[in-house]
Amino acid sequence: MTCTVGNREKPASAGSPVADSSRVSAGLFTRAAGLGLAMLSLLGACVADPGPQPGEQAIWARDLLAHVRILASPRMEGRAAGSEGAGKAAEYIAGEFRKIGLRPGGTGDTFFQPFDLVTEIRLGSDNRLESVTQGANPVSRAFRPWAEFIPISFSEEGSVEAEITFVGYGITAPELGYDDYAGIDVAGKAVLIMTHEPRERDQHGPFRSAEAFHYTTNRYKAINAREHGAAAVILVTDPNNHSGEQDTVLSLQDAPSSSSGIVAVSIVREVAETFISGSRKTLSGLQQEIDGRLAPRSFLAEGIKVNMKVSLVRVRGITANVVGLLPGRDPVLKDEAVVIGAHYDHLGRGGESSLAPAAFNAVHPGADDNASGTSALMALASAFRSGGGTGRTLIFVAFSGEEIGLLGSYHYVKHPSIPIERTVAMINLDSVGRMDKHLLYIQGVGSGEGLREIVQEANRGLGVDLTLRDDGFGPSDHTPFYAKERPVLHFFTGPHLDYHRPSDTIDKINVEGLHTVTTLAYRTVAMIADRATPIAYRKTGGTPPSERSGERGVGYGPYFGSIPDFSESAVAGVLLSGVRPGSPAERAGLQAGDVIVNFAGIAVKNLQDLIFALRTKRAGDGIDITFLRRGKEERTQATLERRR
Repeated sequence: MTCTVGNREKPASAGSPVADSSRVSAGLFTRAAGLGLAMLSLLGACVADPGPQPGEQAIWARDLLAHVRILASPRMEGRAAGSEGAGKAAEYIAGEFRKIGLRPGGTGDTFFQPFDLVTEIRLGSDNRLESVTQGANPVSRAFRPWAEFIPISFSEEGSVEAEITFVGYGITAPELGYDDYAGIDVAGKAVLIMTHEPRERDQHGPFRSAEAFHYTTNRYKAINAREHGAAAVILVTDPNNHSGEQDTVLSLQDAPSSSSGIVAVSIVREVAETFISGSRKTLSGLQQEIDGRLAPRSFLAEGIKVNMKVSLVRVRGITANVVGLLPGRDPVLKDEAVVIGAHYDHLGRGGESSLAPAAFNAVHPGADDNASGTSALMALASAFRSGGGTGRTLIFVAFSGEEIGLLGSYHYVKHPSIPIERTVAMINLDSVGRMDKHLLYIQGVGSGEGLREIVQEANRGLGVDLTLRDDGFGPSDHTPFYAKERPVLHFFTGPHLDYHRPSDTIDKINVEGLHTVTTLAYRTVAMIADRATPIAYRKTGGTPPSERSGERGVGYGPYFGSIPDFSESAVAGVLLSGVRPGSPAERAGLQAGDVIVNFAGIAVKNLQDLIFALRTKRAGDGIDITFLRRGKEERTQATLERRR
């Protein structure tokens, strides 16, 4: 039988204050020693219905809000993975786990499970940008690093000497009837590109829609230039439409960026004006012409060449998952585990993933994403400890590196505290602090037998408006677990306009909604952890995800169905952790472990290349795919589908 938890009224929101955290100790993560795995036997037993759970009474709204306030405070500096702020957050979470009475589940009898990643990009020893006028008496001018130019963090390293071609905004959007590269050959040229997108006089236009947002990103512009044969990208802030942005070079803040496969630099407008001065045109005038007609004004800047070199150093550092264990109380079921997870990292001071490019170097506090989920994680640990635990062992994991590719959760499934085959389910809490109209999205209810019914039973008396989706894959930390054929549930209160912006602040947290989500998660975990038999894994159906499903991270053009594995690989390409059932990717014969290296004629070195390639296509298009399987190159074809 399935053991259930009795329903209770939501407790009052009063509670004890939460202590502040101490500062990060020097060399925190480097002191952790080797990982000891609990090699336990898989057994089974029936646990009687526990009835009402006293631990639920220990979930207090005041404590939840106090955790969010600390994690989203300015001194955490946005908690970018590998940063000092993220280290402070990890120390705080570990301190709370210790006070609660959890056992360390990390390496070397600590709460920390460290792993390395790229944390910073610095200039190498030789970076230069020079203009050279052509003619009988050539004149060269060298520009100053930082003051007048800077390599972009996603730049390829190397040297380029080339003519300069102005290509407006650097956009190719056939569905909108716009192409800055139409009628002009940029092969071997250095292309001069303005940031942002064409706008009409009323500041509206076709590029202001959500579907066209990707055309405005600097990464898109660089890859588009590469695919048109350009040798280099020179990016300048547009002069007219964004008065709030300074005329300055870009920052190297977005450190984890992978290479775009093309040399790329950022320059100030004065330098750009010198590049096009021979045409007797100005950057402002050209932008006004483009915006006025919504038509390109691309041209070769005659009489001038550019000589450039980019040298970058990618600095690796340490971050860590924070892992705490609450041993099971049943002598048999304790050898199995339920993982409850939430990522604690965010964007730091912005970078490539920020949706507020004008907020240059501003702290992104991430109160909802994901201080809210981490707060719920700590509250659940405290509640289950107060209630005496469950039959199975509970593993509480605060993941790092989610924002740059689910790095922490992929690391955990390869180095689990209890073997992954004995992990009966994973419950993920990501951005659960902005409940609106009592609505909650729960993904993965089809990934395990009976999960839908368990969630619905847990909701009795809470009155949450549940939007349930079967799919076990999604853009958060449950995905690596589902790829290992573990049942998963992903809790999410829905998208909002403050996502990945500095405005994701604590004053916008719905604390009562957060309390309700935490209570629902408590009941769900209790039923899964106390049932007599493990949840049976199910392979979910293949319905394409909707653009309006409440998922974040969807919308990469037509539907293909590949699931990337973000673990580092020695081979360039996109490593797959799986494919969605019934998807074009599955029908094409792709499977976990394959590495996509070419998609629709576009070389794929990283996920951004694959996203770019997808966005150049439409539903119904047939595409060729080249992939590696066990090191051997193979080819297949697929027909893309529409998202529903």
